[in-house]
Amino acid sequence: MPGQISVTVRLFASMKEAAGTDHIELSLTSGTPAGAVWGHLPDAVQELGLPKATRYAINRQWTLPGAVLRDGDEVALILPVSGG
Repeated sequence: MPGQISVTVRLFASMKEAAGTDHIELSLTSGTPAGAVWGHLPDAVQELGLPKATRYAINRQWTLPGAVLRDGDEVALILPVSGG
């Protein structure tokens, strides 16, 4: 049976506003990839929909959604920005 890990998910922009906080602590099954944290976020955040161009960082290093999380990791979901 897989063990559990604890991770912190950092939220920005509209996700932060919907959650009412800039971070959420999650308990996940070991082996969970970064991209899977979306399914564990509060409904208010999930209702926003995950933009296709969302980028991921683990411990402040850019990564791919398939990167496996470890206990104590900090995962940031970075929304695409536009401007000019």
